[in-house]
Amino acid sequence: MQTMTSSSPLAPTAPMFDSLTAAMNEALFVQVDDAVFSADYLHAPDEFTRPDDVLVEGSRDDQELLLLQRDFEGARLTGDGEICLHDGTRIRFLRPASVH
Repeated sequence: MQTMTSSSPLAPTAPMFDSLTAAMNEALFVQVDDAVFSADYLHAPDEFTRPDDVLVEGSRDDQELLLLQRDFEGARLTGDGEICLHDGTRIRFLRPASVH
């Protein structure tokens, strides 16, 4: 099991709530650095989300991904939609391509 955690118990600010909610919308995959996981569970944070609440669960072959609310504390959103966690881990929420 792969777990990423940080030590800060504080919830993210409202702009990060909005950014995570938008990023997670309709995502089927989660990219962590260069590894891509299927998004088995996504929970967009809100004002009631606690530091130990699970926001992301994913799987890939024989690996599992678990990201808690506190993992996103101190994270920043880059201009291209990537979320950079405090420890330098890069996260992207990926949606299927649509063809019109």
